[in-house]
Amino acid sequence: MRASGGKNKMETIQEQEQVATESQHRNRLDKCFFGKESALKVQYDKENNRIYLGIGKKGSDNDWTWENAKLKDIEAAEIIRVIASKTEAASFFHSFNNKNTKIWINKSEDSLIIKVDDQSKKLSPAEQEVLRIFLEEVILQSFSHTRAARSSETGS
Repeated sequence: MRASGGKNKMETIQEQEQVATESQHRNRLDKCFFGKESALKVQYDKENNRIYLGIGKKGSDNDWTWENAKLKDIEAAEIIRVIASKTEAASFFHSFNNKNTKIWINKSEDSLIIKVDDQSKKLSPAEQEVLRIFLEEVILQSFSHTRAARSSETGS
């Protein structure tokens, strides 16, 4: 079976695994969920202890436009709660880089929709599980970052 660009699925999976491995060695964790017309990317900047969420939409010229937002760890945890069906929906209003952004997360029986302003991405149950694990890891790493920062400030 061929994926886009003439590559077979195994080649595509190997490239994704290589990108994931390289990402772990940088100061950032990245995860992207691409569809035909939309994409979700989640990034954790370890150095600055920040979580970013972006929704991309494919344009007519195959270019991507992105709506991005910065998340707090509490908001990432709220997304996890929606994925785990502990609540049906969550929404946040954010101001970042002089831009106001509205983020919505809604869950139905078989899908999760994440919307940033006017752009949205629907995730399958498997994608939701990967996102949940990724966000849990990001939250855990943010705690480690906070502890390390406190230790260096106090000298202990």
